[in-house]
Amino acid sequence: MTESKIVNLYIPCQMDMFQSGTAYSALTVLERLGDLCQYFDEQTCCGCRFYLEGEIVYAKDLAIKIMDNCDKNIPFVIPDSTCAGYVKTQYKHLLKNAYTPTDLTNFSNNVRELCDYIVNVKQVESLGNYFPHKVFYFKSCSARNVYPANNAPETLLRNTRGLELLMDDDIHGCCGANGRFSKVNPSASEALTGEIISKIYSMGAEYVTSTDIRCLQHLEAYKLAHGVDLEIMHIADILKGE
Repeated sequence: MTESKIVNLYIPCQMDMFQSGTAYSALTVLERLGDLCQYFDEQTCCGCRFYLEGEIVYAKDLAIKIMDNCDKNIPFVIPDSTCAGYVKTQYKHLLKNAYTPTDLTNFSNNVRELCDYIVNVKQVESLGNYFPHKVFYFKSCSARNVYPANNAPETLLRNTRGLELLMDDDIHGCCGANGRFSKVNPSASEALTGEIISKIYSMGAEYVTSTDIRCLQHLEAYKLAHGVDLEIMHIADILKGE
């Protein structure tokens, strides 16, 4: 039995709006580990999209709203690598004149993507979950380049009973989900997505999973538009298992 903790659970806006069931899966996994999750109704967008669009004032306002509503000295768990990477790496620069260096450092150190938290903080490598399918793990751009590198998602998937993990380093390119890129270059974005989906499908995968909700929703949209027989599922839903 792992040590029980009180944690801040942060649900990304795109998950909250479009895949609330996945938020429940993340909550369920943490509670099974004995953690008590705090969730504040005042929480909203982390500001990542505003920051990337150059709307720094809005991004800072949203960051302050989150900082003011959470306990900065306990884990801040996010089931999304993009939001987790942004919050962990950028808040300490964005808010350097709004909070003490100690508060910013403590908060940054406590921000964890869900899988990283389970494996590297809770020291749990197997959740006893069961998922008897061939699953391709898509390591998003944020998981590779923004959030601190770790193999926690792969560890948990490999230790899922019945799951056959499929991976291919050649497929871990951009899926085209970046908001600005997909809007300005829709044809190029669709081509990137199609190439990835085609390669994954040819490997015999039944499911595609990731720690990035935006990538998964983008892949889901392509799948539906083109009638591809491939299921898209967030890793939290797999870890919830049975």
